[in-house]
Amino acid sequence: MPDRGAYLKTKLNSILPKLTGQASLLIVSKTRPIDDIKIFYDLGHRDFGENRVQELQEKAEALKDRCPEIRWHMIGHLQSNKINLLLSVPNLSAIHSVHDEELLEKLIKAEDKLSHPVDIFLQFNTSKEEEKSGFETYHALCEAAEIAVTAKKLKLRGLMTMGTLRTEDFEKEAGRCFQDLVVEKNKLEAELGLKLQTSMGMSQDYEIALREGSDWIRLGTMMFA
Repeated sequence: MPDRGAYLKTKLNSILPKLTGQASLLIVSKTRPIDDIKIFYDLGHRDFGENRVQELQEKAEALKDRCPEIRWHMIGHLQSNKINLLLSVPNLSAIHSVHDEELLEKLIKAEDKLSHPVDIFLQFNTSKEEEKSGFETYHALCEAAEIAVTAKKLKLRGLMTMGTLRTEDFEKEAGRCFQDLVVEKNKLEAELGLKLQTSMGMSQDYEIALREGSDWIRLGTMMFA
């Protein structure tokens, strides 16, 4: 079996040319060992995503001295009782999963606990699948954006979505979901005078997301397996 470092380097080098300077790569490191994260860090990568606050906090503490420039992104469902723990995470860079107005207001209320600015993405449920969280109307999304821009340390960076899981035409549905998010982003930008990014695309559909202009793709399994 090849050296682990050489193997992960091959993985990273295989994906970076596909981004062509358009999108940023967020390596989803959930359940992965910190040694693998350190390898990617030493290869020059800085952005890593976790979907559980406790695991994120533990990894961030373990790597804060060894990887001082690392940028952590929270990408999973965020419970309000985990907000204080999340905002204490060293090198927290962004929260991609702000799924409703109540959570947003609680985050803003607690933002004084942050030692530095943190980006937030409003999650929009383009698939309308019940098991997914997220805003479901443009009106609700716009109201949340208007609230978000009043925050001081939390910075509204963009919108996040996931493609449809239960469908007979996965590629078509993924394209529709990503197109819908871009439409919502463009309307928000025009109405509120903002410049926003999109966080969309995972291992199974990132190429579709890139075609639709994604700014952040979130890749986990394919970067480690």
